[in-house]
Amino acid sequence: MKKAVVTFAGLMLSIALQAQITITRDDMPNIGDTLRVSTSPILFGQDPSLTGPGYTWDYSTLLPTDQTVESYVNPNTTPFLYQIVFNMNVANLASPIEAIDFIPDIDITDAYIFYKDNPTNYLRPGYAATVMGIPIPMKFDIPELLYTFPLTVGSPKDSSLSNYALDIPNLAYFSIERKRVNQVDGWGSLTTPFGTFDVLRVRSDFYERDSLYVDSLQTGFPIIRYYTEYQWLGNNQGIPLLSITVEGPMTTVRYRDIAQNFNPIVIFAEDATICQGDTAEISVDVSGGFPPYSYVWSTGEQTSSIKVSPDETTTYTVLVTDVQNGAMLGNVTVNVIPFERLELGPDTLVCAETSISFDAGTAYSQVRWFVNDVLISQTQTFSLDTTGIGLSNVMVKVEYEEGECSASDEISVGFYICGSIAEQEMLRLKIYPNPVKDYLIVETGGLFETSEVSIQDMNGRPVKADVTSSVNGQIIINTSKISAGSYILKVSDNKRTGVARFVRN
Repeated sequence: MKKAVVTFAGLMLSIALQAQITITRDDMPNIGDTLRVSTSPILFGQDPSLTGPGYTWDYSTLLPTDQTVESYVNPNTTPFLYQIVFNMNVANLASPIEAIDFIPDIDITDAYIFYKDNPTNYLRPGYAATVMGIPIPMKFDIPELLYTFPLTVGSPKDSSLSNYALDIPNLAYFSIERKRVNQVDGWGSLTTPFGTFDVLRVRSDFYERDSLYVDSLQTGFPIIRYYTEYQWLGNNQGIPLLSITVEGPMTTVRYRDIAQNFNPIVIFAEDATICQGDTAEISVDVSGGFPPYSYVWSTGEQTSSIKVSPDETTTYTVLVTDVQNGAMLGNVTVNVIPFERLELGPDTLVCAETSISFDAGTAYSQVRWFVNDVLISQTQTFSLDTTGIGLSNVMVKVEYEEGECSASDEISVGFYICGSIAEQEMLRLKIYPNPVKDYLIVETGGLFETSEVSIQDMNGRPVKADVTSSVNGQIIINTSKISAGSYILKVSDNKRTGVARFVRN
């Protein structure tokens, strides 16, 4: 039993030694640091005064209501009069303060807090600001003592009493008297939205008497304040990971944080209207947040815009996310106008002794038929034979409209002299890729193995067909030497004929 007790004690000592940290000058901010700080309302049910050895503080659910960036600069970069008062013997670090506007009719700019650090302590010698255009350094008679180094468990209490008074004739009088008492009152592990850290907990109790008299208001009043500040310090953090100030019923929470999105993502989406069978490119306009943005559409695509071709009115949803994981959903509705599509069918060959007829049906208010881009007819039906054409290939195109919708289709029709009754039976060829660049693959379907291959341009002029192989009903044609354009392919044996149109890129 004695051995077990000793082992347990040793384990607890080991854990304590691992968790306890020491805060030194190296853990304070340096010139050039920019540290992001969020403010948050205190969570109900949490008592910041609770502490102890090996304590665990969980503030992971803090939600920021505001955020600032504390920057630290060389005092030599501040206004010249500040530099004289806060010279290198007084301060070696300065931090700008955001605009001060709580005093009516008094313009306060160029405000700074000054610090002095050395291996034994970290001090706040005072403040400076430009009031109504006049630079005013506010140096304490005794610097405020923030920390004594090294700061660790068991460090003794320390305190400071700092005073400052400022009298600006015909403008205002202001004074500060501040007593501060610091004590390390715990250590352990702290969790905030910024992460989990080993920390020292420092409690600082303040007695402060502030006096302010504004000449233009002909009024003045003293402010007596008693408040407590709890700070959680970690190694290499520059400033407290968490600081909670309690003054009566008022509680202020500040903590180190990553950049938060106080400028939420805004999505503007414009719906689209298309005719059935058409394609719409849809996108959303995004602002706010922290660009660049990423997109995930309900179609699974992850680009800023997508192309869709729905058969009926459809709403598409997009999730937009910024680099800080801020997210917003947007919707785009594509309204589809019903519109029946007219298809003329595959390219074809026709015996010279016959004609070919086309029928657009009754679904359209306007129909126009073209042969080689020449308008021939505006009727529902249209017939074509060799009259005025001869033995050649022509392009037949139909344009049709109904209401807001319009479309077109075209095929190649070739007239040739049929050698026999059987040859008049046409077979559709399967060709790919189309458009083609180097090699065109033709699947001949029902044709016999011995086939004749010919190629014509759209004016009926023959083009040399370089067949590289013909095996198992598949023909491979080398098209690398053919000029770019549209062509008619004809494959035939002594019984049947197949025809197809292809494009050479």
